[in-house]
Amino acid sequence: MIRIQKIKNILSILFFSLLSVSCQEWMDVSPSTEIKYDDLFSYKNGFKDQLTGVYTTLCSENLYGVELSFGMLDVLGQQYYLWTPANGPYYNLHRFEYDTPDVEASINTIWTDMYNTVANVNILLQGIAEHRGVLVEDEEKIYEGEAYALRAFLHFDLLRLFGKSYVSGTDEKAIPYVKAISKKVTPLSTVSEVLDLVIEDLEKAAALLEEDPIKTGQATTSFLGTRSFHLNYYAVRELMARAYLYKNDKVNALKNAREVIFSGKYPWVSKGVVATSDRKDRDGIFSPECIWTLNNTQLKTLSENYFKESDKTLYCKSDVIDEIFESELYGGSDWRYIYYFERPAWYWLSNKLYQYVTSDYNNRQPLLRLSEMYLIAAECATSKKEAVEYLNTLRRHRGFEEVHDLKENITDENLQMAIRKEYRKEFIGEGQWFFYCKRTEQAVLPNITVPFSKAYYVLPMPDQEKEYGNRN
Repeated sequence: MIRIQKIKNILSILFFSLLSVSCQEWMDVSPSTEIKYDDLFSYKNGFKDQLTGVYTTLCSENLYGVELSFGMLDVLGQQYYLWTPANGPYYNLHRFEYDTPDVEASINTIWTDMYNTVANVNILLQGIAEHRGVLVEDEEKIYEGEAYALRAFLHFDLLRLFGKSYVSGTDEKAIPYVKAISKKVTPLSTVSEVLDLVIEDLEKAAALLEEDPIKTGQATTSFLGTRSFHLNYYAVRELMARAYLYKNDKVNALKNAREVIFSGKYPWVSKGVVATSDRKDRDGIFSPECIWTLNNTQLKTLSENYFKESDKTLYCKSDVIDEIFESELYGGSDWRYIYYFERPAWYWLSNKLYQYVTSDYNNRQPLLRLSEMYLIAAECATSKKEAVEYLNTLRRHRGFEEVHDLKENITDENLQMAIRKEYRKEFIGEGQWFFYCKRTEQAVLPNITVPFSKAYYVLPMPDQEKEYGNRN
């Protein structure tokens, strides 16, 4: 239930620094560190603490640390081999058995944690509005812009999880879009209304972030200096491209994608840092291309729990990986096929997020990247020539030879198939493949082991939310 009490002078807010503790430590912080609302926003660092707390929460295992990246979403996308109930709740999840107790509990936790994070974003926005002048104007705009962007980001993913796709459910009720701290129940908005509110918040964010240090090259504080760890101006533009495409507005999706592409801020990763013989020296996430990454200090633990031998290990079948990466055609070329995996036995394990003590790429979990802008541009291009140029550019920066370039006379069907294949290859471990399938209303998912229904694209709203929010 989305019922949040008025916080003026009474609400206590948990916070801690993302730069100095792990995500779990922040979540476990004791009540002795609680402070009152007005006290928190009476000094500059209070705004930083509140914003840091939001980013830290995103790192949690229940959210983007696992479930909304390589965990639940990639399980739903049928990226792993889960052959027995001994695989735990993921076995039921990959069979779309949403009513089993473990799966239901996981889904309910995601709903609750996402909306709790929305509440903390709204606390920050209210704190900024009611305490103008504590921050200098330039800083205030950055904090406020990031907060609006985070609110849009969270609601958009809630929509992609719990609402129907725009294609099949434009005017159907989806989720509540919570814009303020209130004890009142927020009514459900339709899919179309949620997208409009997402875009509205992103437009506000883009305007406030017009002087983002990522554009100007000048940061007034060290906290605002590492812009790849923040939802920065170009991350906002990427989210706008993503949201407009979800709404089937290809004109505006292309416009925003092109702004990121032609910003000159994100160079393609070089083969030299990918094709290393020693895994600890490898840039597994193609970091120069990452527009927004979480600073997840628990990533080593999480990646080892799920991608090294343990009771949670997520196995990939070799024949499935061969099929995803079209190994017979491109197996000797595609960097993602060659360097994303380890092959200890009959199965493959993703090493994309492996962490090493001496690595320059630790604690970086990608959420938004340049390659998605090329895929959106290819899908929204106004000519076949332009579309294949975007796709060929991406493919060449993944090791493909010129002889493998797509041709301008490619059929529409084959062009869309090529885009679809790149989504599946590019976003292993990041959850975007399932969302692509939902947006495009794929009739069936590859390698599925049970009969599929498009109804599986919509996760069930928690019963408690339906009951107390009177949503039946």
